[in-house]
Amino acid sequence: MAKTAEMDIDALRSLDKLPLEDAKELAVSLIDVTKTKKAVLARLQCDISKAWSPAEVSRIMWQVYMSGTGLGTIGSAWKKHFREL
Repeated sequence: MAKTAEMDIDALRSLDKLPLEDAKELAVSLIDVTKTKKAVLARLQCDISKAWSPAEVSRIMWQVYMSGTGLGTIGSAWKKHFREL
């Protein structure tokens, strides 16, 4: 089975347990900039920077992970949010 480029699952699982600023830094570092449109990357960085808790950072990154692996929900608010970019 071919291995897809995936985020570090252990890092994703740890985001909500980190201090907020550490979670934000790790989240931004997990995004694959070679596969992400510049506008989407900028919006993700903005959303992450505005997150009020490590749990919110974790939620954002799990949405990114699911969308990137094809497990996102068609027509979801998340997809609509980033489709415009």
